[in-house]
Amino acid sequence: MKRINYRKYSVMLYWLIFLAMLCLYFTNDYGLVDIHKTSIVVAASIDYENEEVKVTAQLAVPQPSQSGENVKYTSVQGSGLTVADALNEINSKTGFFPKLLFCRLFLIGESCQQLNLFKTMGCLYRKYFSELTALVAMCKGNGYDLLQMNAMYSQETSEAIQQVLADEAKRSANVSSVNLKDLAIDNYSKSRTCYMPYIEAIKSGTSAPGGGGDSSGGDPAQTPDSGQNGGSSGSSSGGSEDGQGSTSSSGSSGGQSEEVEFTARKTAIFKDGMFAGILDEEQSFALDILKNEIRVAMLPCETESKHCTMALKNVGGDVSLTVNKGVPKLIVKFNAKARIQGAGEKVDPAKTVKDDIVSKEVLKATEKAVKERIERLIAVCKERDCDLLGAKEKLYKFNFKYYDAFKDNLLDRMKVEYDIKIESAN
Repeated sequence: MKRINYRKYSVMLYWLIFLAMLCLYFTNDYGLVDIHKTSIVVAASIDYENEEVKVTAQLAVPQPSQSGENVKYTSVQGSGLTVADALNEINSKTGFFPKLLFCRLFLIGESCQQLNLFKTMGCLYRKYFSELTALVAMCKGNGYDLLQMNAMYSQETSEAIQQVLADEAKRSANVSSVNLKDLAIDNYSKSRTCYMPYIEAIKSGTSAPGGGGDSSGGDPAQTPDSGQNGGSSGSSSGGSEDGQGSTSSSGSSGGQSEEVEFTARKTAIFKDGMFAGILDEEQSFALDILKNEIRVAMLPCETESKHCTMALKNVGGDVSLTVNKGVPKLIVKFNAKARIQGAGEKVDPAKTVKDDIVSKEVLKATEKAVKERIERLIAVCKERDCDLLGAKEKLYKFNFKYYDAFKDNLLDRMKVEYDIKIESAN
């Protein structure tokens, strides 16, 4: 019987594979686009005016220079019935094909509140259109105006906004950051509710009393006037009477030289993709500590004798739903370790080492402050029929036999039980 030389055939197989890969290398560009024919969109805003969607793209256009700055940032606006139409107009104006795969921020203007969120942004979920990890936020006024402002902490406005929405701020319960994927998961769950940060620009060096954001619009029942700045986009972007956008260098818009700061401590909420209202700072804080992984959160509270600012660590928030004798019950659990971060009293440096040992009076005041904020959040959920805490989703998963009976009015019928425990850090 003749013996087969497998080693000889294996060497030949390796050479065939090598030649095949070599042919692919010299004949295929692996989907890459010529960098000189492409502009990278680093941020984009979406506004609505005259029954058309207006998209303002902040572009990073590669330059062929060998030294110095080799990237130029500029803003271009396009309009159409869909976001894709607007991007196509941007392509016709610049000669560059705008790619959204590197876009890290989408701003939704106030004028889009009358539209369905997922109808407006539908094309962003198309295959190969944009990354689902891109951040999404609603802003006060027009998104175009916000992108043209001069940020105090960064040369590019989009970078400054992304810093406000960064993971560090989210883990401090200061912002309810979400991306495209988070929005779709929440909206198409049984709860049919989603949320995103609400960004406001404030004059540099100013702050509202108590260190909060702009006090206007804090009432959850107050819906911002979508027409407040709705008519300014066309004239400011292109300078033409017909509202058509044009190309402009970032930061060069007239009258926008004053530096601003950005805050996103409020939260825009949506029901079935439609705008439902804005959570103020306290309600947003409650949402964050129950939904997000928190590293440390600052919470002001009042005792009978003093004001304290508490640092909450080892935070654990959870929401569950049970049905007992035909009555649905939402159980809100929250626990944390607390230490005094600041107090409205004269400081004795010799005693600050004992700040980790918190008195029962201060712990009770902290628990009360947490409970009040969660109660206000749940009150807004019931008022606006926005299941931000996912009660309907939990009913469907863990008490399915009651789902058909309770799904239409669960928020009104459910009772709420609180289990809040704040302990001293030591």
